[in-house]
Amino acid sequence: MTVIAIEGQAGSGVVDVARVVARELDLDFVDRLLLAEIARRVGATVEAVHDSTLRTPGRGERIVGLVQRMLERSTVAGAGGDPYFGPGVDTLIARPYAEMNESPVTSGQELDEQHFISTTAEVIRDVAEADNAVIVSRGAVAILRERPDVLRVGLVANEADRARRIMGRLQFEDLEIAKQYVSQSDIAQARYFERAFGTNPLDPFLYHVMWNLSEVSDEWAAARVIDASEALTGRELR
Repeated sequence: MTVIAIEGQAGSGVVDVARVVARELDLDFVDRLLLAEIARRVGATVEAVHDSTLRTPGRGERIVGLVQRMLERSTVAGAGGDPYFGPGVDTLIARPYAEMNESPVTSGQELDEQHFISTTAEVIRDVAEADNAVIVSRGAVAILRERPDVLRVGLVANEADRARRIMGRLQFEDLEIAKQYVSQSDIAQARYFERAFGTNPLDPFLYHVMWNLSEVSDEWAAARVIDASEALTGRELR
């Protein structure tokens, strides 16, 4: 059984490192975009998941089932969506931290936000229970911190390096715009962690290990994550 939760700052390289780890260990790579795509394909009619044309071969089919259960449990699975999170659950899940920094202004929006947080936690726990996955972002390190069998990894980098990586990924033409994106994402990520878990994403007690990707390469970090995962599986970390 191998489950790894990785949290990182926007532009730190968290996705790149997580993909390498998932590939090398032959694990499912689960991030917000994968969950959103599955939710989009399943749509408001959860019965559609049984259509073989919507099924993902291999282990991925398990994740389709997990998202199906999320849609069945979630009140935001209706065709109309909701006024705070947008038109549907796929949009909701796909939002990066940088687009989640607005506080709810009504009691109804407050309930919607709390529902999103609790539903996200349910899905992440289900993915972890299904085994063999690298789960990226969405507070998985906090949600799964009571599970001693889940390796929890934090990745950070300095602002300049993060902005340059964001420029390449999002094709920003101006470094200052990329820096603003990084700053906005940090604020939103911190707010999400505070409201969802009563802590902050840089809390060292959330993690087994944390690395600064301004000081080490993505490849080095990925290799160390693999080493730590194998040590945890073999009960060698304690």
